[in-house]
Amino acid sequence: MRKKQKDNLKNTPQNTQNDEELFEREFMSTPALIWRALRRHKLGMISLVVLIILYLLAIFADFVSPMNPFNNHIQYRFAPPSTIYRKDLFTGERVGPHTYLYMSERDPITYQSNYVEATHLDVIKARDPETGELITFELGEYNPTYNATVSDITYTFKNTIMAKTADGEYIELSTNRKYDQTLIPLSYFTKEENLNGPVSFEDGLYDVNFSKLLSGETIVVNEDNRSMAINTYKSDYRYAPKIRNQEIISIDTFATLEEIYVYFDFLPVVLTPSDLQAVNLKNYPIEFFIHSWDYKLLGLFPTNLHLFGVEKPKLPSLSDYFSNDGILYVWGADQYGRDIFSRIFFASRISLSIGLIGILLTFTIGIFLGGLAGYFGGWVDEVTMRFTEILMSIPSLYLILTLSAVLPTGISPEIRYLLIVVILSFIGWPGMTRVIRGMTMGLKQTEFVQAAIALGYPPRKVIWNHLLPNTYTYVIVSATLSIPGYILGEASLSFLGVGVTEPGASWGLMLSQAQDIQVLTSYPWVLLPGLFIIITVLAFNLFGDAIRDALDPRALGL
Repeated sequence: MRKKQKDNLKNTPQNTQNDEELFEREFMSTPALIWRALRRHKLGMISLVVLIILYLLAIFADFVSPMNPFNNHIQYRFAPPSTIYRKDLFTGERVGPHTYLYMSERDPITYQSNYVEATHLDVIKARDPETGELITFELGEYNPTYNATVSDITYTFKNTIMAKTADGEYIELSTNRKYDQTLIPLSYFTKEENLNGPVSFEDGLYDVNFSKLLSGETIVVNEDNRSMAINTYKSDYRYAPKIRNQEIISIDTFATLEEIYVYFDFLPVVLTPSDLQAVNLKNYPIEFFIHSWDYKLLGLFPTNLHLFGVEKPKLPSLSDYFSNDGILYVWGADQYGRDIFSRIFFASRISLSIGLIGILLTFTIGIFLGGLAGYFGGWVDEVTMRFTEILMSIPSLYLILTLSAVLPTGISPEIRYLLIVVILSFIGWPGMTRVIRGMTMGLKQTEFVQAAIALGYPPRKVIWNHLLPNTYTYVIVSATLSIPGYILGEASLSFLGVGVTEPGASWGLMLSQAQDIQVLTSYPWVLLPGLFIIITVLAFNLFGDAIRDALDPRALGL
């Protein structure tokens, strides 16, 4: 009975696990033991995966970016993130992901601009006003009837502003016309009061009878019941005589589509809503592996293939002749109308690489000087340490700003980036030098180093083959924990305007747009680069902690 109990005790999960650990410690190599300890650190492994993803996105930023990050679309300044639809807004049918264009509208009371989603007619089936023949006009396509290509389509709207009284009556205040409009707000078609009935969709076109606007009727554009709007119109000398003594509950705006201009190389064909039979309300499907703007993959292979994107608009007013990218703002636009999504990944090339390059320079200098000072001592140690103490006594921020201020103006962003790396490395090596010097002085007294010296090994071999390899554990851990400092240093410099400059891109430079409180409150998506800084710094710190624990001899069982 006792023997059976002992056998059962030996076979418990805890004892089995202990036996496996003893076996691994006995027969596994040191790198394998380090990897085993690292895998047990869950947060460290998650951080490692996050960092790998960030660096892959930085390497393949051109391929991942749907828009050219350096291409300005000033008409979309601070445009909000594009809304992705999966259903047809007019038929309700489930279709592929798609989006629409934006157009800017100005509030007549506050004069503040805001963006609304808009569409345009890219295919029109209508009766020719001259011959009565049914003709199809397609934007950017050849028309055999007119023996020319449709180059543009614009619209003329009549806008009427009316004051609505408490009795439900309307008092006309003003009427004006908007000419050469290239886009139509989606709300003109989607509002229930602007619809005639169900949508008929055939051969890729919508029957115009579903829309009051396309049928030539007057539609409701806006119903403004704000007291400030009502008071503004009542106090305006042009409208006051009409509504001063009336109880006004809202100021309503109505629109009527009067004419559609189909442009060729000659005078346009003028259509009216009565000529229309069917149209296509253009949306922009999101396509994967789309051919768009040109770039060099890995800086070597010319291509225009991108992971996803939309086609370039054919409207002349929106077509950018310097780029083939479509309008798709996944995370909104910045102050120049550039895509924040694309710029974040391009900016990561600087923000993520500056830490690696800075650490390489800093640690090379620190290990070299620290090794020499610790091994030789004497005047070499005195000169090196006094110089490092002078540098360490200067506040780092002021030293960075001073060194950055002396950079020549007019240099390219690439050269400025390299100089910033040198500046950050220049202020970072003294601390590493002091630590390596102290470790070298301690290792110099060990038996294996004294034996190498007694055997006549030259100082160069003693330092590089015996002393410095024993500091690598500290160096690796310190490097992973120091990289966030370089990322934050570059971000601080660029945020203050003395780092990477336009048209370059870094997370700090992008974040500098959020210094304006109005921008910060109205366009919160400009803060996204700050989120990436937080994620990256946190990931490096957690991964550094995991590396430190994995290299601990107690964790390896050594």
